[in-house]
Amino acid sequence: MKQFLISAIVALSAGSAFARDPVWVFNNGPDGKLISLGQGQLCREVGLTRLLPTGTDLTLTVPMGADDAFPANERPFFGVRYRYKTTINRAGLFFTTDVLTKLSDKSYSAFPVVGDNTWRTTIVDMRAFDHRNWAGMITSFRFDPTNPSDRDSTYQVSRFGFFPSEVEAQRFLDTAVDAPDYSEPTHFIAPLQRVLVPGGCLFDGFDRGDFVLRSTGIDSPSHVTVVRFQPQGDPGEGTVVPVCETNGRGFTRFIAKKPGNYSLVNAPFLLDDLAGLGARARLAVQFVAARELLGGAEARMFRPGDRLLDAHWQEAVEKLGHCDIDLTARTKPATRAEAAAVLKTAIQVALGAAIDSPHTSDHLTRDRIRIGAWVNARREAIGEDFIETYSSAGFDWIIANGALAGDYRDMLLRDCDRHGVELILGDGAYADPAVATAGYFDHPCFAGTYVTDEPGTDQYGKLAGICNTYYRETDGKLPYINLLPMYANAAQLRYGAGAAAIEYYDADPDLYRKYCDAFCREFDAPYICTDIYPLNWRHGKRVTYKDYCESINVIAASARQHEKVFWCCIQTFAWTPSKRTPTESEFRWQSYCMLSFGCRGLLCWTYAGLKPESPSLIAIDGKRTNAWYDAATVFKEIRNLSDAIIRYRNLGALAHNCTDDTPYLKFSNPVRTFPTIRQIQCDDPLLIGCFADDEGSGSAFTVVNMSELEAVKTTHVKLDLVGSKVVAWPRGERTVLTPDARGFYHLTLPPGEGILVEVE
Repeated sequence: MKQFLISAIVALSAGSAFARDPVWVFNNGPDGKLISLGQGQLCREVGLTRLLPTGTDLTLTVPMGADDAFPANERPFFGVRYRYKTTINRAGLFFTTDVLTKLSDKSYSAFPVVGDNTWRTTIVDMRAFDHRNWAGMITSFRFDPTNPSDRDSTYQVSRFGFFPSEVEAQRFLDTAVDAPDYSEPTHFIAPLQRVLVPGGCLFDGFDRGDFVLRSTGIDSPSHVTVVRFQPQGDPGEGTVVPVCETNGRGFTRFIAKKPGNYSLVNAPFLLDDLAGLGARARLAVQFVAARELLGGAEARMFRPGDRLLDAHWQEAVEKLGHCDIDLTARTKPATRAEAAAVLKTAIQVALGAAIDSPHTSDHLTRDRIRIGAWVNARREAIGEDFIETYSSAGFDWIIANGALAGDYRDMLLRDCDRHGVELILGDGAYADPAVATAGYFDHPCFAGTYVTDEPGTDQYGKLAGICNTYYRETDGKLPYINLLPMYANAAQLRYGAGAAAIEYYDADPDLYRKYCDAFCREFDAPYICTDIYPLNWRHGKRVTYKDYCESINVIAASARQHEKVFWCCIQTFAWTPSKRTPTESEFRWQSYCMLSFGCRGLLCWTYAGLKPESPSLIAIDGKRTNAWYDAATVFKEIRNLSDAIIRYRNLGALAHNCTDDTPYLKFSNPVRTFPTIRQIQCDDPLLIGCFADDEGSGSAFTVVNMSELEAVKTTHVKLDLVGSKVVAWPRGERTVLTPDARGFYHLTLPPGEGILVEVE
């Protein structure tokens, strides 16, 4: 079969002047690993390619380098072989050329498809579409299996490509091999487990659920829950599968080597000689003993401190060798307890279940100012040092906005564990949360699942049902939704961002307040989040969004009223000519404005650039930009003062010297009295965030220089304070302040500067 496929591909490529002909073979072919999906999961099962949508815009792309471009007039026919199970009857293709350099509706080519779960072929003439843009050199494309998509559909794409004639397209499609290939061991990458299944163990028409073991019938599933195997036709009790592990969600990964029946049991043993061991060693011993390695546990004793016998070690090595775990080159451990730790690690590595995190879940979920970002999960941007670079910039929270296949996702989880970064995964797990998150639930860094962006109130009912179920069934993991900003219009606040392009409308705080309050009432998760981007260009000058502070104030007030944590995405880069990439002082200014209203999470949309001409903190190829260094400087400062500011409860904010020249500083319902500050002497506009210590007599406040950033103005502030000890945090450094002869404390705030002050 494989030789036939190789011959067919070589024949199709013969005589090509390009790096490769623009044809791709996914089922039982070489190109499945090239697929990149948007809003979907990629599953490779027994040689077949399956796409599972996680949103309403499933997209499929494959990489095309400069040498892969081809003349449109030489290959005008697009052909695809597919099997869909869906009610949606339209697919689409977008493309770029040497003239049409961006994917857009100018190249959208829609054609009908049939979703009756039958293998079908479709060939379309790209010259027949009204856009008439199939010309020049084709440099890239995006295939939408259906447009839109939905989470109730499944898609299989066997192969597709571009061809000189309809006859050649049909010939290529007709050579497809779409039957499962059982000839070699097959790796299943599934939400629940990794299973190695040899030839002859599966059957045509299998369902992935047939190879999932869930501990619903086991009381208190744990590390001593094992898989028991019974060969076909054997009425005996069977044997324990040594390579298996049950995680904290009660799901078991295992390696199945033979056809037969697999079931779960709790190993019936008790050991009396483990009390003196540390927690890790004790778990390793129980784990290994349950799998009947190292000679079992005679007379309820494992004898962890005893010398390891050659015979016991060799027996364990042979048992694991049958599951392709090779320990023959490893030096024999000295004691039985040391051997248990080695064997446990080897089994977990083989299962893809090894977690070696220096951080506990309590550390990662602790109360703090979170510094996070949306990340576009592009393979070219996420390399081996991606999370290390991310963490070194002060970030400790990440939203992976895009589907991540198994090995790719596991790499991201491992690195986040290592560097203490919380991870929100955009993998559609909210559709079946208990099952979908089981495979990685034990990772300390796993924080939740991305659901959607900028919904309207008409969507709240359905989304609240999804999110509240997820929050409940995952024991408090976060279903992440980002809300619209206040400058969305009435249609968007009701129907979602897609109702119209977001522009700056006349603000309606009452309408936006109702939008935020409704979210807080209907959603159980303990947060509310939006994005506010205030930094604009106008006629070559820097200007600030006129309702900036009010837009923060409204959602922050709703969060306080409903006892939610407030998070916000700040402006990070210039994705359009009217916006600007912040400087260091502008990152600092946004951060302290947010902190002044009690914000506990500062996010960047987006960390990695969307396209080469508009890089963000890192460019599309993963390289750091100047903005990365500016943001890193500020975020490290915020991390330094995080433990100080979270001691206090935000009361709101007040404005000083707000005039018509500073409309961005105006906001409703400011704090009227804050006894800590008797008097402010300053001729310039200031934002004061007010905080109280509920567990003591202290208080705190933030002061932000609110002069228009274009003015580049340094502000001098004198404060008469009520308290015997005053500590300030200029640029994240703790400093004890002393008053002047008149009792005033002096602060100097350069352009965009903010500062936290504690008073006792």
